[in-house]
Amino acid sequence: MTTDIRKPKMVARSAESGGAPRTPTLKVASPAGEVEDLLQVLQRDLLEEGPPVCIVSPDGEVVYANKSYHRIAGALAEASALPNHSTLGLLPQGGDLSPIAVSQEHKLTIEGRTEYYRARRRPIRGVDGATRATALVFESTTKLKATASALVQATTRLDDTTRLVSDWVWETDRGLVLTFVSPRVHDALGYHPREIIGRSLNDLPEQVSPKLQSLATSARHAPFRDIEIAIRDRGGATLLFRLNGLPVYCPDSGSFLGYRGTAENITALRQREEALIGAKESAELANRAKTEFLANMSHELRTPLNAVIGFSEIMESELLGPLGSNQYKSYAADIHESAQHLLTLINDILDVAKIEAGAHELRDEEVDPYDVVGAVERLVTERAKRAELALTVSLPENLPRLRADERKLKQVLLNLMSNAIKFTPEGGRVALAAHRGADGTFVFEVSDTGIGIAAEDIPRAFAPFEQVDSRLSRQFEGTGLGLPLSDGFVRLHGGHLELKSQPGVGTRAIVTLPAERVY
Repeated sequence: MTTDIRKPKMVARSAESGGAPRTPTLKVASPAGEVEDLLQVLQRDLLEEGPPVCIVSPDGEVVYANKSYHRIAGALAEASALPNHSTLGLLPQGGDLSPIAVSQEHKLTIEGRTEYYRARRRPIRGVDGATRATALVFESTTKLKATASALVQATTRLDDTTRLVSDWVWETDRGLVLTFVSPRVHDALGYHPREIIGRSLNDLPEQVSPKLQSLATSARHAPFRDIEIAIRDRGGATLLFRLNGLPVYCPDSGSFLGYRGTAENITALRQREEALIGAKESAELANRAKTEFLANMSHELRTPLNAVIGFSEIMESELLGPLGSNQYKSYAADIHESAQHLLTLINDILDVAKIEAGAHELRDEEVDPYDVVGAVERLVTERAKRAELALTVSLPENLPRLRADERKLKQVLLNLMSNAIKFTPEGGRVALAAHRGADGTFVFEVSDTGIGIAAEDIPRAFAPFEQVDSRLSRQFEGTGLGLPLSDGFVRLHGGHLELKSQPGVGTRAIVTLPAERVY
């Protein structure tokens, strides 16, 4: 095989010669031997260090191969892809004719890895223009294949996502004209994407959205969230959508291209929110009406009860003469006691209702804690004796005076002491103490060795009309108003009531009044 290497004349014409300026080319003034050396260097750099290359004779014989080709030759053999006469086909002779097959792709296994190569064929012609051999250049397409596969997976993933999610996806150009709409828009609005593409995003809402309009005129292309717009669907129904979007920029020039985002149908969500708000308002109105009713029924309930109590006292004391039978006197005493109990219950209910309605007001005055504790002690001493309990009252000397509502403070301590006595078995202990806190607060403590309450049941104990479901506590009567009423009165003073308890061990009720109520 002969190769025709012609040496073109490399002449550069300057602008001073009067001709048109041309790009100067390299003048080769080296002897023929140096040119051959340069060609060998070129061959080594371009062929030996380049991609796999081989030259195949018309008979299918590999007459030249570089190092890169030898690296893949074994894999070509295993894949039955070695060049030969049959795979090359007949090489037609002629000046401008080329081999019939131009390229072919091969899947090879090299050192346990799968690689892909595309064999490109080029004819090698002699001086007379006839094809003397074929050069095969193997171009690696492994990375291209991986990139194409990743692109297909990403595209498939995106297509699946846009079909599965409830939101429909959209894209616009820089003028907010829609250039893409996902198929999900058909489920949302009843329109085919082709019916939406080409329209402006600002044309979709029933009413003009200033936020959307500002996107088209603002020079600052910022992301946006939660733009709510109302769109009429194909059937004429108005649906509410929430738009979120991000600006899109050209990866090469960095210029702004438009927006890409989602549209979420929040019609049902908004309806549920409105229904919940309506239900909440209705419940609040009903609760307010209930509270106002309870707060206003004081006169209607107390008046007849006062009459019952008054007349039963007259009958019990026989002010107008003897009843005629001792049994009548016993009945009168029962009527009087029951009426007193009912009046106390009604007063508690009204007090709870007033606290919930915010109608309770404090009548602040200077209060001596010794007087308050002494009054409570006198009221519960007899009850503790009947229950066979040890009652202890512990007060240090020089306690400060308080600014409080004395009647409500007494009721708090009386309710706590009554509960302690009621839920403590015979032989137990009940104690009432008070002291000045280290932070300037004032603390009352009521403790007992009673049945106790589980930690998870304590919140229920503070709820009105609730009773802790315990086999021991169910035997005791009560409405469950004492603790929530005491908690309400303490909160009116700006303090807090804390309950610490353990079943079978006992309970501690701690009333803490703020420092500003201490003189």
